[in-house]
Amino acid sequence: MKDKYFFHHSNSRFFKISGKDSKVFIQNLITNDIEKCNDNSMIYTCLLTPQGKFLADFFIFNLNGSYFFEVNDKFYNNLLAKLKIYKLRSNIEIEEINEFFSYSIFNIDYDSQHIILYNDPRNINLGKKLILKNKTLPTGNNLEEINETEYHEILINHTTPYSPFDILENKSLLLENNFDNLNAIDWDKGCYVGQEITARMKYRGLLKKKLYALKIKSGDVLEGDELIVDNKKIGTIVSKANSNIFAALNINFVNEIKNKNQNLVINDSLSFDFLN
Repeated sequence: MKDKYFFHHSNSRFFKISGKDSKVFIQNLITNDIEKCNDNSMIYTCLLTPQGKFLADFFIFNLNGSYFFEVNDKFYNNLLAKLKIYKLRSNIEIEEINEFFSYSIFNIDYDSQHIILYNDPRNINLGKKLILKNKTLPTGNNLEEINETEYHEILINHTTPYSPFDILENKSLLLENNFDNLNAIDWDKGCYVGQEITARMKYRGLLKKKLYALKIKSGDVLEGDELIVDNKKIGTIVSKANSNIFAALNINFVNEIKNKNQNLVINDSLSFDFLN
């Protein structure tokens, strides 16, 4: 991979929420604090079910008092449908936007016209979020476009779920998938949909399994493979991007291994290094 590279989020779609009730409407639904989203800034956040299960993750940026949402196409239609149900009598408008295009850029000094250029709010090591009105990113010498697997590999390396592959709609819980370390949840903002369950898991220490980032040291695996140690299931492979792996693992088991400074050895032919 070259020093300067980018990923085109070709599956991103956009919509806008505007109107005098827009801030209050959004604040009552999302896991993050919309007050952090000022002019030309960006936040990362989620919408949950009342039971605290994942429905969609998305970026929000503010332009001239209107809130623009970037969401993966996999969750787009369901997210819009949910928002329209919650709208009721709120004085807001929801409008689909078709002229924006999204990129993540790495080590690129971009000074051309753009809508948004902002450090990825999840983790500064995930490059900068670039939103353009042009479909093609103007590129010069020594720029490389990486593919989706390579981008997923970067995300795994920084324990950041890539929701189309790593998160299950209506099933996944945020704290099991590291969202509390991705600036996606504001613990002080007050109520939102699914807040009670999410807070209870955090403050009562109810987590039994969690997403861990691994690198294959020996052997190979497939998504969905169960990991068995001493005839006990200790986890499941969630996704794979080249040699980087996401696995949902038993927390107590992992803590025992890490306390002994050991790698994760499944059997004589399969082992992993922890990436963090």
